[in-house]
Amino acid sequence: MRPLKLTLTGFIGVRDGMKRESVSLDLASLPTGLIALTGPNGAGKSTIMDNLHPYRIMPSRATKLSVDGFSYWDHLYGTHALKEFEWEHGGVHYRSSFAFRKPGKTGKAEYFLAWCDPSGTWQPMQTGDGTVSDGKADTYDACVESVCGSLESFFTSVFSAQNRRPLASYGASEIKALLAELLHIDHLRTLAAKAGDVVKVLGRALDATHQQLVALGAKRDRVVQIDQAIASDVQSLVAARESREALNARAVTLSDQRAVLVAKQTANVDAQARLRELAGRRSQIASSLQALANDSAADDRRFAQRLSALRESIAGHNAVIGQRDAILGAAAARDIAQARLAGLEARVEPVQQAIAALEAKQLELTAATSRINGLTSEGESKASLLRSLEQQASVIAAVPCAGHAMHDTCPLLAQAREANAKVPEQRISLNNLRVAFRTSREAVDRLTPEVQQLATRRAELKTLSAEIAASRRDLQMAIDLAARKPLLDAATEGVRKASEELAAVEAEGKAVRERRQVQQDSLSLQVRELDAEVARLGAEDVSAAIADLDRQLTQCRDGITAADARIESLIRSQATREVERQAIANELAGFDATQSRANRISDEIASWKLLAKGLGNEGVVALTIDDAGPALTKMVNDLLLACYGMRFTVEIQTQRALASGELREGFEILVHDADIDSTKAVTVMSGGQKVWINECLTRGIALYLASNAGQPYQTLFSDESDGPLDPQRKLQFMRMKREVLRQGGYEREFFISQTPDLVAEADAVIDVEALAA
Repeated sequence: MRPLKLTLTGFIGVRDGMKRESVSLDLASLPTGLIALTGPNGAGKSTIMDNLHPYRIMPSRATKLSVDGFSYWDHLYGTHALKEFEWEHGGVHYRSSFAFRKPGKTGKAEYFLAWCDPSGTWQPMQTGDGTVSDGKADTYDACVESVCGSLESFFTSVFSAQNRRPLASYGASEIKALLAELLHIDHLRTLAAKAGDVVKVLGRALDATHQQLVALGAKRDRVVQIDQAIASDVQSLVAARESREALNARAVTLSDQRAVLVAKQTANVDAQARLRELAGRRSQIASSLQALANDSAADDRRFAQRLSALRESIAGHNAVIGQRDAILGAAAARDIAQARLAGLEARVEPVQQAIAALEAKQLELTAATSRINGLTSEGESKASLLRSLEQQASVIAAVPCAGHAMHDTCPLLAQAREANAKVPEQRISLNNLRVAFRTSREAVDRLTPEVQQLATRRAELKTLSAEIAASRRDLQMAIDLAARKPLLDAATEGVRKASEELAAVEAEGKAVRERRQVQQDSLSLQVRELDAEVARLGAEDVSAAIADLDRQLTQCRDGITAADARIESLIRSQATREVERQAIANELAGFDATQSRANRISDEIASWKLLAKGLGNEGVVALTIDDAGPALTKMVNDLLLACYGMRFTVEIQTQRALASGELREGFEILVHDADIDSTKAVTVMSGGQKVWINECLTRGIALYLASNAGQPYQTLFSDESDGPLDPQRKLQFMRMKREVLRQGGYEREFFISQTPDLVAEADAVIDVEALAA
């Protein structure tokens, strides 16, 4: 992929860094080799670099290497924005056009990819499967990936963005997926996924078959349960018939006994009449006892209420009498409280006036302090500006042309002459600020001791307010007590009357209870006499025995009816279970065929699982990656040797040993240090060393793609990759860039660096700051 032309409109990075609405770069005319993008921080270098590719992402701003981890809307402003990027890949000229419109709260984005046919006409890009770039994001991504490969492989091998994730941090599954795509064997992973889908489909069929087997097994258990239930019904039927025969025999016996008792009852008619009379009399006495109990309870409640009211009245009067001394002395206490309150209120106003004066001074002190802070900041700014102007003006006397006629008209000294003219004015302004600062500082020193008294005065006012509130409470209490003086005589009389009434009520209650007790004893004696006579007459009464026999006969007849119903229910249940058992037996005839089908599906699943594993990350993909590992390791070590000497050697391990000694698929990058004869993982190396190793790994992958994988990228990109390196390593870093261009046959590498020595090594420079002119 070779960039030809880039146009950005409406990007925040272009507006803030270059002070322009739009910027356009013609990259086709640049020479081959290293192309540096220079400019101060925030000038827009990374904005340009992040758009020198056709993918829908600005990699240094993305949270992950995916279009889902980035949104253009965070980097655009206004209602319209545009990115137009022309590029060449595989000898074909392409154009990517991104159009963004946001007239309201919501925006719309369209992405188009076109290619130039031999006649010079731009045609919409179309993939081999018929997908056409129609402005939608997914169709655009599919078209770009059909030309340049996946986004992950591009930004892992040839484009080193800021904040990129180092290769050493990739997990085994991530690095295998990446290397599989770089080695063009990701179709095997696709086939493995399809085999896995077949396993899922067969798994669902096997689950359905197993469910059938489980259902048939449950039906087998149901047959056993039915057989047990039929045997139980037979036993229950025999027991129910025996119980019915026993109940019939008992009913005959009870009927004979009842006939004997009925004959005896006919001879006792007079006793029955007397018993009925006694029962009526006993009912009357019970009613009288109940009425007597109700009247007694009502009288008890009435007397209790009267006694409670009288006791509460006496307690209230006694409470008033108990305050006699306080009530009689309330007048003197009221006068004392009024005098104390007047004295305290007279002290409040002077304190409030002093606090108001101190608060005004506090405001004045705050304003002076704020002026000092503002003057300090302004003075520092003006002093810095004065030093800058003096430094610029010093150039006038230091240049070689000083004293010549052209000295006063030299256009290169225009800025210095202008700075020299501003120096006196700036000094006067700075002196004025110093005078104002001293004045404000004197005011602060004068007011600070006075304002410190404010807290003391406020505490004094708070204490006075608390004392006034307490005095007011004492005054109100004395007023209330003085008002209760007329109640003392009434309370004394009330206690006497209530005590007399209390004694009368207690005596009345005692008399009523004694009268009720006499009536209750008389009625209880009548009840005992009635019960004795009923017991004497009942010895000859057979009515209760006849009623008991009637109850037993009814129970026997009900039992016989229930036994008949039980027998009929058992006969129906047995017939139903026989029919159900025959139906289940017919269904169980297909159990062996279902079991055979389940076995065949299980064998098929095992075969497809083996195929999925063989084609997946643990099979052919792992073997292919292991085969490519030595070549990739050699390229990385050749770069390290050519650019950094013989100290570091990289080893890529694609297997890891378990505690048991077995080997499992994995991924780890080890670095052998010849200077100290040690081996360690990349993750524990220093920041600068990590940069060397990671950049060599990235560029080694790029070289492998260029030489072995047939990926025809023509351009490399790197954004401030040399940051943590020391000056000597930075120069070696540039040699590595040129070595990668030479070995991989790349035309250019666009890079961003803040190191002037590295920029000087570039074959061409794009000055981003100059684009702001």
